[in-house]
Amino acid sequence: MRKDWDERARENARFYVHCGEVNWNEREFFRSGEINVANEIMPDMVRICGGSRSPLDLSILEIGCGVGRMTRMLARIFGQVTGVDVSHEMIEQARANLSDLENVTLVLGDGATLSTLADESYDFAFSFIVFQHIPSIEVISSYCREVRRVLRSGALFKFQVQGADWERIGPPDTWEGVTLSEEAARGLCHATDFWFELGQGAGSQFFWLWFRMPWSPEGLAGLTTDVSP
Repeated sequence: MRKDWDERARENARFYVHCGEVNWNEREFFRSGEINVANEIMPDMVRICGGSRSPLDLSILEIGCGVGRMTRMLARIFGQVTGVDVSHEMIEQARANLSDLENVTLVLGDGATLSTLADESYDFAFSFIVFQHIPSIEVISSYCREVRRVLRSGALFKFQVQGADWERIGPPDTWEGVTLSEEAARGLCHATDFWFELGQGAGSQFFWLWFRMPWSPEGLAGLTTDVSP
């Protein structure tokens, strides 16, 4: 995965991050990230914050940050943002793009784990147009187990997978990744010890999943808003 995404980043990083344009204007490229944050994260702020916490008090994780298209906007909303990407080239471009932001940490990942991140250190995890490119359900499962490890009690993991099925020419690769059915998504949730909170868009490219961390007794004691499934 790293080899393929490094090559894509060198060729045209903005296009491969978001295929809406071949020759992105810089402002419009980051504006597209702002729109995605507005559409995919802002409606879930109660689910993310629990109804009582400020987003500025939260540490969040973005899996597949690319060159920082959405990361810049996330950093305006949340207190601390960690972006992880398998591509060294993407991370280097993200460092240049986000060098003015003091609350962003960028991490080169290994493509399957979050081994450099501490246990129970994040309040929310998010991923968009990333898992749809992963060619192995085992890798997606590994990421989910790792997200569970690094999230705090009761935290939300919202992510998008490929739900559409079509006649493939060859096996899944790092562009046309694996497809998950709703049954497979629920199985993934169960196997990685999350609560299945919500699923939307099954059967489409934009199959969204909301996996919830179980609440610890301490977390339940301090809960003021019911966001459990």
